[in-house]
Amino acid sequence: MNEETNGLDANSRLDWHTGFEGGLRLSLRNYAYFINIEREHYLSSEPLRIDFLVIKKTPDAIIDNAIGRGFRGHNIIEYKNPDDELNIDVLWKVLGYATLYKSFGETVNEIRIADVTVSIFRAKKPVKLFKDLVNDGKSIVSEYPGVYAIKGLIELPVRIVITDELKDRELMAFSVMSQNATEQEIRQFVQEASKLKEPGDRRNADAVLQISANLHGELYSRLRGDDTMCEALRELMADDLKEAESKGIEKGIEKGIEKRDCQKIMEMLKDGKTPEAIVEFCKYPMEQVLKVQEEMLVKK
Repeated sequence: MNEETNGLDANSRLDWHTGFEGGLRLSLRNYAYFINIEREHYLSSEPLRIDFLVIKKTPDAIIDNAIGRGFRGHNIIEYKNPDDELNIDVLWKVLGYATLYKSFGETVNEIRIADVTVSIFRAKKPVKLFKDLVNDGKSIVSEYPGVYAIKGLIELPVRIVITDELKDRELMAFSVMSQNATEQEIRQFVQEASKLKEPGDRRNADAVLQISANLHGELYSRLRGDDTMCEALRELMADDLKEAESKGIEKGIEKGIEKRDCQKIMEMLKDGKTPEAIVEFCKYPMEQVLKVQEEMLVKK
């Protein structure tokens, strides 16, 4: 397997950035009061933008997890999906974004370089990049499992975060989007995510789940056969369940499927999922999904 591409060509059409955003927001949800996260922060009127910018609204706030402990006031995050390369030129391009961002303050030196950090997230360790850096006299320091600091490169802190190696419990959203995700990690994430109440949190969890389920389809198929997991998955993917129950489908359609299954299909359709995606994820017959969809249109 090529360590730069991770061998995931079959999944190249997945919306990895949305999944990553869900994971990032879930991982920092306990600190939402203290920070602001922007996606695709534009550096100028030209199409030059940062993937994610995490700004501490409270300068002395402590972000107590493996990625947040190194945060300063302005934290630039670049996300590389499993098909993207990370080499020395890519690294310097991201550092160029950081120096441009520093220069765009409203007043001179408003954004101090000592208050800026750069983090590049990637699934696999960029072995060649690390070797090139060490050969050039730089050092790679492991701060936490999956978090590597590059020393001697530039004044501002630079870290490479390897999501496949993260062990921090608060960062589980990244772990389940890894090819190396274990059944225990996925079960734990589904259980905890199903308890989320805020709509934004549930949307973020759903974005993570879509990536994870595409990577681990066979495992999720087994989980759907587990009563506890099936219920957790249903809860996670049915934000408007109470409303659905009040309108409800009281009985199966024609040949019939269980009421709970009808409700699940209906909620997924309302959430914008296509019949094809529902069939792929839930393994329902297409004709049953289409019948529920048709019934919903009739009731409008």
